[in-house]
This record gives sequence, C-alpha cells and structure tokens, in this order.
Amino acid sequence: MRRLFKGVALVLLGVIVLAALALGTMRLGWWNPSYESVKAAQATPPSTFEKYGTANIHIRDEGPRDGPVVVMMHSSMTNLREWDVWAAKLTDRYRVIRFDWPPYGLSTDSAPSTGMPGIVTLLETILEAKGVDKLALVGTSSGATISTLYAAAHPEKVTALALSTLPLAAPPTTDFSQLMWSMVWTHETLVPNYYPPFYYRQSLSELYGRPERLTDETVEWYYQTNNIPGGFDKVRAYYEANKKAVWAKGAGDEAAQVKAPILLQWGDADPVLPKYLAADAVKQFTGTSVDLIHYPDLGHYPMLELPEETAADLRQWLDKTIPAPGGDA
Repeated sequence: MRRLFKGVALVLLGVIVLAALALGTMRLGWWNPSYESVKAAQATPPSTFEKYGTANIHIRDEGPRDGPVVVMMHSSMTNLREWDVWAAKLTDRYRVIRFDWPPYGLSTDSAPSTGMPGIVTLLETILEAKGVDKLALVGTSSGATISTLYAAAHPEKVTALALSTLPLAAPPTTDFSQLMWSMVWTHETLVPNYYPPFYYRQSLSELYGRPERLTDETVEWYYQTNNIPGGFDKVRAYYEANKKAVWAKGAGDEAAQVKAPILLQWGDADPVLPKYLAADAVKQFTGTSVDLIHYPDLGHYPMLELPEETAADLRQWLDKTIPAPGGDA
C-alpha cells in the first residue's frame, strides 16, 4: 500500500512539475510564434503592407479597380482572414478592401491606441490615399461599431452599410462555460501573453451556434495571429481606450446620424450579443432603413460559421442597393 501511495504521489508530483514547467516557459514567451513566421503563413498573395503614419498595415485590395468599393472591417481578436469567403463572393464585381486594424493581425502601430476613433481615422487615411470617395462598409462586431462611427461622420461617402452582430453599447457579460472562465483566469493571471491552441478551439466553439462547423484552419490562424509577441499588451491598451472613447456613452447617437441603407445580419445563438440586441439596434438607426436577417442557429461569426449562405444574402443585398457604374443596379 505504501508503494502505491508513493507511486501516486510521484505521478502527481511529476504532473505538477510538468505543468509548472509548461506555464513557466509560456510566461517566458518560448511558445509564442514569431512575427515573421506568422507573416510568412498568413500574409500570402494578394496581401501587401502599406505605411500610413505610424502604422504599417496588412491589407488586401482585390477586384476590378473601376467596380463599386466595399471595405470590410473585421471584429476584435480577428483579422482580414475573417472575410475570406465573403470577399471571394464579391470580387467579380466589387473592389474589396480589407485590412488588419491595429492591434490585431499583422498590422502594427507604434503610437498609443486611442480605441475605435483611432481606427476611424486610420480608415479615413487609407481611403484618402487610395482615392476612394464612395464606398459600402461591411463590418462585424466591433468592426460594425467602427463602421457605424465612420458612416455617421461621412454620410456623403457611404452608399451602404452591411453589419452583423453589432454592439452599440458595451456588451453584457458573456455566459461562457466554467471551463472557459477557468482558462481565461489561468492565462490572465499566470500567462498573460500566450493562449494555447486548445483555448482558441474552446472559445470559438462556445461562440459558434453549432461548434461542429468550426474548422481547424480557423483555429490555426486565430492561434497564430493572436499570439504574436507583445500582442496582448496592445489589445489590453486598446480595450482600455475604448472604455472612455466609446463605451462610456455608447454609439447610439452616431447610429441615429447614419443615412445609408443598412443590412443587419444576426446570429441568434450568439452568447456575446444576444438576439434581443438586434431589435434594439434597429430602433437606434432612426435616419435610415434597416433590413434585418436572423439566423436562428448561428453564433457570433456568421461569416465563419455559415459563410456561403450569409455571403449570398450579403451579395443579393449589395447588388440591389449599390448602383453599378452607369446607374444600373
């Protein structure tokens, strides 16, 4: 019996030592992929890098140069890869511009973050440099909020606004599983600058309406781009800036100033932005019309979870909303 207890104790001790070693090396940054390795994997053609002031922006500009311009704004903790399928469904007719906005993806900015207003300014700079004076904006989650802020400030430029899972106020607390909250606590407390692949698989699974739709490819690019050394510190600074810049009052006033027609695509199984917030958002767009599409079994990422169907809905709406060159719809 003593030998059994001793054997169990040695096994437990070994597990503890291995766990401590793993957490310690994670904390030291040994597990983080390098920026260059992520760039090699994720910045494949047609990606380019363009310099705007203090920012170096990872961007893709595709489709006919004389086509109507569509700019896609990704959500927090993602990057331009979020739009892969939707972009591919549009580029036969539309000029599609999408980019990683700092602090996410492969874009970098040496200046302190000012939150979403700073991304609006960056978007203004990019569009001016590219000579774009008319555009449709496609945005999801915080990217939808940024798109709303831009559309309110530039009603003369925005021809259409396609949004999904839109927060116009600070989102309510997400009802994640106990396992998820335990992983978040462990990493925020012990390993603040690295999250392993199984964390991204678990978190994305809980954000999907049907987890079986989650692909290994999505998990991999999430893991790579979010674990670039120093990235989490920049994300935390961005979140702090948003508390004062946007969430202190919300974006309802800006929503009321939008004049462009709106498509709102909503995953009703989203644990971050519940179904009732869709109706709340529609009520706040008092200066325009809103076409609302509900997807009962989709979660927070319609364009990732059910890309073909949601892209078809977007394409149909854009085709009828945005005039083609010469005036034909």
